[in-house]
Parts: sequence; structure tokens; C-alpha cells
Amino acid sequence: MSDNHRYPLSSSTTSDNRRNISMPRVAFFLAFLPSLLFNIATMHSSLSKSVDETAYPDYPIREYQQSQQSSASYTNNNHPNPSTTATKLLPTAATHPRGPAPYGCGVVLFFHIPSTGGNSIANWFRKYASPRNGNITFYQTWTRSIGKDGNFLPNLQNVQDAFIEGMNDHVENLDSGEWRSGQYHIVQPPLNSTEDLWYKWRATVESQGCQMINAIMLRDPLNHAMSLYKILNRKNGTREEWMDYLEQPSGAGKWATMLDFFLYNINGPTGRNPYNATKEEKVRRGIELLQRHFDVVSLGDHTDFMNQVLNYTGWKHLDMPHTNVGKKTLEFTKKEVEKLYKLLVKNGDIDFVDAVKQRYNGHLSYLSDV
Repeated sequence: MSDNHRYPLSSSTTSDNRRNISMPRVAFFLAFLPSLLFNIATMHSSLSKSVDETAYPDYPIREYQQSQQSSASYTNNNHPNPSTTATKLLPTAATHPRGPAPYGCGVVLFFHIPSTGGNSIANWFRKYASPRNGNITFYQTWTRSIGKDGNFLPNLQNVQDAFIEGMNDHVENLDSGEWRSGQYHIVQPPLNSTEDLWYKWRATVESQGCQMINAIMLRDPLNHAMSLYKILNRKNGTREEWMDYLEQPSGAGKWATMLDFFLYNINGPTGRNPYNATKEEKVRRGIELLQRHFDVVSLGDHTDFMNQVLNYTGWKHLDMPHTNVGKKTLEFTKKEVEKLYKLLVKNGDIDFVDAVKQRYNGHLSYLSDV
């Protein structure tokens, strides 16, 4: 055979040759291995630290107020109104780290939307004011917004200012082991444009080593709107006024839908949707405010509401009274019900409660894997 004939190499020979060829690469890799391992370890440590620090950040009072001042418009009462285009969601009140419940001291503030069974809840809180039930101070300052003549009452701003001043005092100087409660109701500072107050009250309570528990009761929007018809005779209203004002995106009527009251309360002729926000903006803002500030969100379930509050506070169980129940039969035509439902869809109330059901009640969660 000629010398230039190529014979197949044995397996050992092939392995040796490959080893010889790859040795420079291995040496190069080994030379840089310590540095590579150090960088990976450093990266892992940095990532771990980042996750640990951001999983439960401090409640961002200062950060929020700074961003608010740079992008806010102001109402005629000098309270900032956060821009409707801001989409940054801060940590929810319910997930803010504060140790296991029940907590030793704090303030429970009940956001009372009319015709949601809130009178029963307010009277339940009042029962705890008795010395034998805990001696828990209950605070409220509110008034009706519309008189029997159908016109808005004067000096409503004074009522708002009095409520703010009273709440500022109510969250101060908590003793060790002390709980207090309060009610936000009609003619109070609109949550949409005075969110800074809610941050301040929570920060004040937490700075004393206690907890702020904000609670709200919601219900089906159509049932809520229909039940409010019973108050029209106290406001010199008509059946036409009761629904027709919802035809426009803004402008006050004799009553407020659940979403409108949550955002704007009832504070005068320009109180409803004063910034002419769209339905989508109102729903987004409503869910944003719930997530930021409320620890207890219940949908028509007073037992659930009560149990959540007791879990946070550790108060002894007291039965909730059933009060302020309308006994007069309300009658509506099929056409009226259909019209009202369409107006509530247009106003955002139906979408708002649907979102609440999904976020807080697990509504349609069985479809999550579809």
C-alpha cells in the first residue's frame, strides 16, 4: 500500500488526537472559569437581593405624593386630582406586609355607599363603642346633600372640611392596644381627587405601630340603582329624573350610582364625573383605588364583611343588626329595567362590579386554564 493511503484510526488514537486538539481550548476555558463563576454568583446574589427588596416594598407615601404633584390637576377646593392617564399601580393595602392577624391596635374606616346595607354595618361598629364591648370610639361627620326641595344644600364644603379635620385627629395618639372605627358617607371628600388623605391617614396609623383597615361593601349595580328609587320622594324627584340624568357622562342627578359615589361622592351640581372621564377610565380608576387602599372588599355579603374585620382586629363577635330596610314594594316595567341596565353598562358600573367579582371573589376562576 502506498504511504499516502489513509487508514482508519483506532478509537484510542481518535480520542488522543481530539484531546490534543482541544487542550488549548480547555486551558483557555479553565483560565477564565474562576472569573465566570464569580460573575454568576454575583449576578445570582444581586437578583436574589432585588427580589427580596421589591417583593414587599415600604408603603410608597412619599413616592406617590411626589409623582402626584408633578402630574396632577387641581379642583376648586385645592385637592389634587391624579391624572387619568397614570397607570402605575402601587402595592395593595391587603398585601402590605404587617405580620399575622389579628393586629394589636389600629383604625377601621368603613366606606359607606348609600343603599348597600351600610346602615347595618355602621350600627354594628357603634355596638363596639360600649365599654363592655371594647370601648372602641366611632367617628362620623356627614349630612344629606339634597334638601326636600330637590336642591343641593349650601355649605357642603364645610362638611367635607370638618370630616377631614376629624379624621386627622381620629388617627392620632393611639394608645397601645387601642382600636377606633369610623364611617365615610355622604358629603365627604371625593376619593378620586383626595387620595392623598387616605395615604396620609394610613401612614399616620402605621407610624404608631398600628394598622389602618379600610373596608367597603358593594352590591349588584342594578339592584343598587333600583333600591335607590325609594329616596326620590325625599328629594322632590321624579321617575324620569331618576334615570334620564345617566344619559349624559357628567352632571349631577338626585342620586349616584355605586361607581360614581365611590369616585366622586355627592357634593353638588358638578360633583359627578367633573373631569368628563370615559367609562373605561372610571372603571380603571375605581379598581385602582380599591387595590391601593382597601383591605376589606365585600360584595353583598355582610357575614363575610364582618368576619374579615374580626380577623384583622381580633374583636369579640357581636351579631350585626339588620336595619334601615325598605318595606315599600318597588315596581318597575320591563322596559324601565332594561333601560336602567343599559345606562349602568354605559356608565361603567357593570364592568366595575364584574372586575371586583373576578379580583376579590374568584369569579370565573374555573376558566383560568382554558
